[in-house]
Amino acid sequence: MDIHPFVRIRRGAISLVAIAILSVLGFRVLAGYGWVESVWMMVITISTVGYAEQSDQGTLFQLFSILVILVGTTAAAYTFTGFVQLALQGELDREFGRRRMKKEIAKLKQHTIVCGFGGSGRILAQYLEKRNDNFLIIEQDPLAFQQAVEYGYTGILADANDDETLVKASVTDAKAIVIALGSDAANVFVTLSARNLCPNVRIVAQAEQESTAKKLWQAGANEVVMGHQMVAQYMSRLITRPVAARFFSSLNSPEFQDLMLDELIIPKGSALENQSIAQSRIRDQHQLLVVAIRDDEDRLHFNPPGHRKLQANETLVVMGNQDDVEAFQETYQLVEVNT
Repeated sequence: MDIHPFVRIRRGAISLVAIAILSVLGFRVLAGYGWVESVWMMVITISTVGYAEQSDQGTLFQLFSILVILVGTTAAAYTFTGFVQLALQGELDREFGRRRMKKEIAKLKQHTIVCGFGGSGRILAQYLEKRNDNFLIIEQDPLAFQQAVEYGYTGILADANDDETLVKASVTDAKAIVIALGSDAANVFVTLSARNLCPNVRIVAQAEQESTAKKLWQAGANEVVMGHQMVAQYMSRLITRPVAARFFSSLNSPEFQDLMLDELIIPKGSALENQSIAQSRIRDQHQLLVVAIRDDEDRLHFNPPGHRKLQANETLVVMGNQDDVEAFQETYQLVEVNT
């Protein structure tokens, strides 16, 4: 069985320390050396330097010295071989990287788990990074996972179908999980596992077939995204509403990189409570556009009129520059959705 280099180094180091301690004690007892002389003898014996040391001691001492040389050099060679193997395989860098990754994962709270670093997973990760949101990648393909690492993303190289993987990803502390694997069957299975492990996590799953979408809803997904359906809808808009379609697609371009659409909850006691949109002067003072309001009964009101009064626990959907959105949120102590 192939032994991991770190196991080899650990075993060798433990053996070497034990041999060194026993050697010092042996030289002290058998030859009557002082502590410093005993340590000196241990070092020159195990290192085979010797410095022309005369063997004028008794037979027992000579046999003990031979044993120390044989066992000590063997342990040293065993440990050194582990270091050489690490250097040759690049294991040292990878191991430190894995340990750093584990520490980062342990610190994650209210994060988003992205299952699958394929086309949609990669784009989602870039968007979350732009928003400075905490997120974690789960990918079982080593090549795709290495690409995620090169981007600087935190991730786990494992199969998302395994419940243990979701536990390692701290799914119970996550605010959302996006399931965008290559197989519809895998998406259904991971959705079911995630919902069983964490009843409150928000699940967004991807589907290719209409029948799969129904199964995802039944498995506990909060939202289901049909990839080909969204592409078809966008293509139809390019034909029927080209200007509007290009406007929304341009929001992801560098020209509009600071523009964002955000959802903010109005808490009780906020200065916005019981004010109308016109009275709050959100457009004039914060340069934000109120796109919609979701009331406490989960009804969505698009393009609300100026006289519409804002109530506690309602969600404002606003559009504007990121700095303006953050300033508006801080001014009225608004709560970002899923935080």
